[in-house]
Amino acid sequence: MNIVYDDLIKLLMALLIGGIIGVERELRNKTAGLRTITLITVGSTLFTMLSMRFVGGSDRVASTIVSGVGFLGAGSIMFMEGKIKGLTTASSIWVAAALGMAVGTGDYGLALIFAFAVLIVLWLFAWFDRWLGARSGELRHYEICYTRPRKVKDIDRMFEECGLHVRGRKQFKREDQLIGQWDVDGKIADHDSVITSLISDKEIRELEY
Repeated sequence: MNIVYDDLIKLLMALLIGGIIGVERELRNKTAGLRTITLITVGSTLFTMLSMRFVGGSDRVASTIVSGVGFLGAGSIMFMEGKIKGLTTASSIWVAAALGMAVGTGDYGLALIFAFAVLIVLWLFAWFDRWLGARSGELRHYEICYTRPRKVKDIDRMFEECGLHVRGRKQFKREDQLIGQWDVDGKIADHDSVITSLISDKEIRELEY
């Protein structure tokens, strides 16, 4: 077994970069956290190191890493609550593999610069994304179970007072329950405000959105 000093440096560098990004993902309670991201970075580094020891095999191994990590990232993407979730996690897995490959080829400076850029995107851009989201419009579907027929007008007024616009509404009975469905457009902050009001209303039995 021939382990050189440079191999140990690559291993430590992969552990450091993968660990830093993994901690950020772990703090945000993501499915791909500290251990997953670190293992992906270390594994990509090792595969790249081994590929460089085979004549003409580096390109094939690199492409295999990219496709393999793509399948791994696809497993973290889910459709929940009417939205696609996990895209950032899948991207983190993908970029962790790329950073590991950079470490494996010995491009330490490149790996560190891009790792720093990734942290900026995950930390700073996450705050900016929330800031934009709170001010951007979103169409939501509300299903509300209430106690009296005329409650519909009160609910319409609650949406209006919170700055939301009702795009569509229908009422029906389900067994002995009065049900109303609203398609409402407005800012996310305004949606959060009306949800708080609806939950605190004693005449509303159930709320889904």
